[in-house]
Amino acid sequence: MRDDVKITVDLEAEDTLAVKLKSLSLQGPKVNVPARQVLERQTRGVLDVAGCFDGGLSLLEVDGVSNAVLLRTPKPTEGRFVEVVLKNGNSIHVEARGGAAHLSRENYEKVLEKFEGLL
Repeated sequence: MRDDVKITVDLEAEDTLAVKLKSLSLQGPKVNVPARQVLERQTRGVLDVAGCFDGGLSLLEVDGVSNAVLLRTPKPTEGRFVEVVLKNGNSIHVEARGGAAHLSRENYEKVLEKFEGLL
């Protein structure tokens, strides 16, 4: 774990095999290059681990004014989905909407490691 990245995790439940993720936030140091460049790299990185989330992730929106990117899993009929927001090149926020997201422990650790490496 890096000292310059603050990680906040909210789990509904966990055991040795899986977690039920409610939210995950990572805040890194301020970036010294244009946020757009960092956001493009981060978006590719997030899509690399998209398969860890049920249904994968799709790019929904890129907002150049607020330097933000929104990715989301497909919205199933029960209204459950996972949303990932990248902001300013130094913030990644994952939110499970409509209920906690079930991830295997292996996928959870892969996502956490990848996202920390993107900041």
